[in-house]
Amino acid sequence: MTSESAIKVLWDGESMLAVEKPAGLSTQSPPGADSLESRLRTQFSDRSDYFAVVHRLDRPVSGVVLIALRKRVAKLLSEQFATRKVDKQYLAVVAGKIEPVEPLWTDYLRKVPDQPRAERAAENDPEAKFAETRVEVVRYCRERDRTLVRLFPHTGRMHQLRIQSALRGHPILGDSLYGENGSENAVAGASAGLQSTNQTRIMLHAESITFHHPKSGVRVTVGCPADELQQIV
Repeated sequence: MTSESAIKVLWDGESMLAVEKPAGLSTQSPPGADSLESRLRTQFSDRSDYFAVVHRLDRPVSGVVLIALRKRVAKLLSEQFATRKVDKQYLAVVAGKIEPVEPLWTDYLRKVPDQPRAERAAENDPEAKFAETRVEVVRYCRERDRTLVRLFPHTGRMHQLRIQSALRGHPILGDSLYGENGSENAVAGASAGLQSTNQTRIMLHAESITFHHPKSGVRVTVGCPADELQQIV
């Protein structure tokens, strides 16, 4: 494994890891295909033969991901996600100026049948799931008409942050799935000012995650700075 393909470890808890997933890399993929999981299996082959990805980030999203190195740890972490005891914080660059600011985004979402995307649904739709995200505006760039926001999802629905921001007329820059601002030209424009452009990414980054250590129960926060996103707003 080359140094360029090696995955950065943000925190090492012996029986689990917090790592930085690069944008453009799948969290998991079929055997033989490149992914965060496959790279970690190679990178830490001398340490454990058990690797469990207990949550995922979309392929074009970067940031912190938790990896369990023991089966029991995977179970305990999965239970924390299921009972919403894990706090996640994201940084995003969205199109336009968010005004007025809604401190809480609430929607009912459902997966579109046979398609890898979600959509807004009626509350009484049998497939609808409640989605809730707390929102903090960091700053607005008038020159480029874009806003830097922090997003705190209270639920974990498919593409939740991407679709909730797009539904309000402020798609995440580079997101071709949920907004016209996500076209290839917009991706290039969104990346203006970055040290390196990458058209497989969108301007969404998992900035930190807080959980209970599976062994000690102590609350742990692992951060993953997103300096590049800060630079373009």
